[in-house]
Amino acid sequence: MHHCRAMCCRGPQCLRLTSAEVAALRNQAVHLGVAIHIIESPDGAGIVRFLDHPGEHCPMLDHSTSACRIYSSRPSPCREFPEKLRPGCAISGG
Repeated sequence: MHHCRAMCCRGPQCLRLTSAEVAALRNQAVHLGVAIHIIESPDGAGIVRFLDHPGEHCPMLDHSTSACRIYSSRPSPCREFPEKLRPGCAISGG
């Protein structure tokens, strides 16, 4: 993990969340004192657009260390990464 530069957590990306993940992420944000903007759908699922947050990265990314603040309980899209090779990402093999 020491090769990770958190490229998947930066830039014009969206994190799609289930309704359970929306609730969990909101609770984690409150606990950590992190401001988060989630666009919710009528069914409770949601999207976090990284561009909507300061620094244009995931709000759960610690900017100074590039570490995920909620790594052990991160949402499924984060757990399933990498789904393909990504240029500049040592974790994905790119």
